[in-house]
Amino acid sequence: MKIEWFRSATVAIQTNSGTTILCDPWITDGAFIGSWFHFPRLEGFEFQELVARKWNFLYISHLHADHFDRKLVSAIAKAQPDCKVLLPKFEKKWLYRAVKNCGFSESRIIEIESNKKEKFSDLDITIFTADHCDPQICGASVPCLSMSPLDRSIDSLALFEADGQRVLNANDALAVESAHRLWPKIGRVDLLLGHYGGAGPYPQCFDVSEDTKSQESKKMATKFLSRLANASNFLGATFVMPYAGQYVLGGSLYELNSYRSVVSLSESLKYLNSHSKSTPISMMPFTTFDLCTGTGQREWVEPNPDSVTAYVKSISQEKYPYQLKDEEWLDGEHYLEAALTNVKKRYEDVIRRGESQTEHSISIATDTFSQTINFSKNASWLSGTNQAAFSSHTNISVDSRLLKRLILRRSGYSGFTQYHFNQAEIGSHLGWSRLGNYDPVVSYLNYMHTAI
Repeated sequence: MKIEWFRSATVAIQTNSGTTILCDPWITDGAFIGSWFHFPRLEGFEFQELVARKWNFLYISHLHADHFDRKLVSAIAKAQPDCKVLLPKFEKKWLYRAVKNCGFSESRIIEIESNKKEKFSDLDITIFTADHCDPQICGASVPCLSMSPLDRSIDSLALFEADGQRVLNANDALAVESAHRLWPKIGRVDLLLGHYGGAGPYPQCFDVSEDTKSQESKKMATKFLSRLANASNFLGATFVMPYAGQYVLGGSLYELNSYRSVVSLSESLKYLNSHSKSTPISMMPFTTFDLCTGTGQREWVEPNPDSVTAYVKSISQEKYPYQLKDEEWLDGEHYLEAALTNVKKRYEDVIRRGESQTEHSISIATDTFSQTINFSKNASWLSGTNQAAFSSHTNISVDSRLLKRLILRRSGYSGFTQYHFNQAEIGSHLGWSRLGNYDPVVSYLNYMHTAI
């Protein structure tokens, strides 16, 4: 098999007989509500090149914008009527509907059950949802996934087998706590592809000192690299390829780049050389690595620091979609209260299942209004402005124009929108401060929306 890297987590896999699959396509700048730009800089030919290439299949691991470029997927759907999309069979059809809306008919979308090997021409593919549970692995008598399907992971991994070789595309799923339980089931691989950098808001978006941000970003980066190295060692991978860590923030958030929890690709290769038994590989964009020969066309060369500075400066003036015009939102406080009431309803399902162990408050604030929601073991309630019930408390600041788009939905709407709390969080559009430790109850803000 051959592997070709384009940008971020976008790679192509080709068998010796020519079957091709494009994984996690993202080539359009401005992901995550406008803030994510490619690194290194796009040269301008990439979009049309990927549309023109012959693809038998697309594999999309999950819904995040750096793995699912709706513009590119739509163009491929139109240009290549024989191309099919392979998707994990998730509990919820969010990704399926989004791909269908890009122009792929139902006959061209193939959902694959977790841990079920499927054969496509000379290529065998096994997709695992990242929260895949197999009691035989850990010795449990019953599956451990008791949580609601709405609360489960939305990520996946894919094992590609052809030409006597095995490639595991783990993408971002390495960050899912339960993913390591899959390694005994997957077994030895020839190549492991996995992310090596953080995509979340910590520490760059948090109200802490610059020294703390610098220290925490390095600590987090080392954690991600350690996870990749450990996975490669457990899987006995011949080669390991760090990817999906290369992006920069543009627009008004450009100053946060210094504090993101990611190191350069060169530094990641150096780390893996020291901590992994696998041989780390890297490539320049649009370069192929041949698993049969163990060689690539052009090894990665770190861009000149001055060119990187100039690139970031050039994209610092970009506007995000919600910044294009000034607008008032006179009834914003009313809608925020309604959206948090929906969060409250979701959390009450957790209480009914007896799974809540938290005591935490979350405040959402714009320049003109705010609201607080409190979560306890037995109840949840709204308490107005700056009235947190618990000392463990998260504050989130947000542009009112963005908040308006995050929480308002047409009645009955079930499609894909970039305006989702998680997309804004990953895009670094939110400001954070926190008293006490991180509490996973924050994830319930993914349900912070209401009908208009």
